[in-house]
Amino acid sequence: MFSIIVPSYNRNTEVNALLASLENQTVKNFEVIVVDDCSQNFIKIDRTFSFPVTLIRNEINSGAAQSRNVGANTAKNDWLLFLDDDDRFADNKCEVLAKTIVENPQANFIYHPAKCNMVNEGFSYVTSPLPPAQLTLDNMLLANKIGGMPMLGIKKDFFFELGGLSTELKSLEDYDFVLKLVSSPNLKAILVDQPLSICSFHTKRASVSTNTANTEKAIEIIRANYVKTVRQTHNFSLNALYMLAYPNAMNLSRKAATYYFEMFKKSHSLKHLIIAVVTFISPSLAINLKRFV
Repeated sequence: MFSIIVPSYNRNTEVNALLASLENQTVKNFEVIVVDDCSQNFIKIDRTFSFPVTLIRNEINSGAAQSRNVGANTAKNDWLLFLDDDDRFADNKCEVLAKTIVENPQANFIYHPAKCNMVNEGFSYVTSPLPPAQLTLDNMLLANKIGGMPMLGIKKDFFFELGGLSTELKSLEDYDFVLKLVSSPNLKAILVDQPLSICSFHTKRASVSTNTANTEKAIEIIRANYVKTVRQTHNFSLNALYMLAYPNAMNLSRKAATYYFEMFKKSHSLKHLIIAVVTFISPSLAINLKRFV
């Protein structure tokens, strides 16, 4: 039923650990396609598994979006799932999704919350995606209330109908795909209200850069492609500031406070003001607020 697509770069150990974790799935109704994005040290699968595993290597480093598209083109099954090599599926994810799809044969898109582990801070929180009736472009321009690729599944033919993931962007590819998705008149979405993916986040991680040049470029491309009305302009102006604040917040940089304060000036929301002040005083304390909000 499912083809699980895993893009990876220079993370052989993590890929093999991820594959081992998928042995815990309560139903083995899937194949896994690992796309090695031209790693300096070739990714190698170090054992056999009770499910099919295909390893593909890109000839040049192409990024996560193109790697996922390559995996989709190789997929043998009707539904696509996506997983990053440092994230995990809940052990019953494939079983729960399969049951829901059988009960809702009209669906071409399925999504769910995720449990997010803040590794350095030692706490977790669960995301709160919007219900299908609220998956509008206006709402998604205000905030991505579906989530990233590990939190969704999509029928392969619908994925190709949408044109796959944008390879034009070097940042925010997941978000662009969500906007493309909710803009389609053919979307038939189902929400499973269980946290079926476990995503790990590390503050001060070397791979999270505070250089926002790619994000700024992606924001302008997204603005040109999707923002058409006054309400959409307002909503996206707030979300753009949040997306620029995020990498700084994850690097515990007080620069994030300037973006949150700009959000307050546009929204006049006390919440944004409090986040700006707390982030300026202590970025670490601001991250820990996620325990409660």
